[in-house]
Amino acid sequence: MDIDKAIKKLTEDIRKVSCSPRLDSEILIMKALNVSRSYLYTHKDKSINMKQKKLLDALLKRRMQNEPIAYIIGKQSFWNDDFKVTKDTLIPRPETELIIENIIKYFPKKNTKLRFADLGTGSGCIIISLLQEYINATGVGIDISEQAIKIATTNKKLLSKPERLDFTINDFSNFSLNEFDIIVANPPYVNIEDNNLDRNVYEHEPHLALFAKKNGLSAYEIIINNAVTIKSNNLYLFLEIGINQANSVSKLLKNNNFKVISIENDFLLKSV
Repeated sequence: MDIDKAIKKLTEDIRKVSCSPRLDSEILIMKALNVSRSYLYTHKDKSINMKQKKLLDALLKRRMQNEPIAYIIGKQSFWNDDFKVTKDTLIPRPETELIIENIIKYFPKKNTKLRFADLGTGSGCIIISLLQEYINATGVGIDISEQAIKIATTNKKLLSKPERLDFTINDFSNFSLNEFDIIVANPPYVNIEDNNLDRNVYEHEPHLALFAKKNGLSAYEIIINNAVTIKSNNLYLFLEIGINQANSVSKLLKNNNFKVISIENDFLLKSV
């Protein structure tokens, strides 16, 4: 079987489990053959040998079991870098980049010596991307998962000056947020009783990073209750929230003397 026929076959197979079957098929073939996408288009008639086919079949089997492409190939693009991901970390998503966009909007001077804290850092994609933008900034990423911190520490190598960033195993409630200028968080916010998630997500991504009690609000309560103890009047919180949570999270913030500057919809909501 040549590359062109393999792409067509995999596309039809993967269509059953994916909304982007052509893209998925190309990525799997690139992985199995260890080639670039341009190679696929310039070598359509190139035959796939038995060793490559065996590997491709194994990759396809994983995808047909609803395993996300990012876990199969071990990485996911976010902002300006490719981040290592495993089943111990959430897969970075384009809508999360909105956090970085808004921080840049409110803090346009990128040479400022800001101090960031990333709560529930996962793969470290948010804080690493921020430190790539703010070259004089420093930061700490915390996560309760030891395995997630290991992955984040690996991704730390993306930084030209990795000593600007520390990762630590801890939770939201007892980690001191003093001396930070900006707190960012993409915490678990899916209602723990919600069983309507896409199978790709529910069956493979870490539930610890997905689900929260109190209708998905418990992590926000912990973060805000911790942040309110900080003495500084110049603390900024940038939080990713779920659909229909804006009013509830805003109420939590206002009840704790925070001012809600802005609530931004991600591009998916804007397109509806």
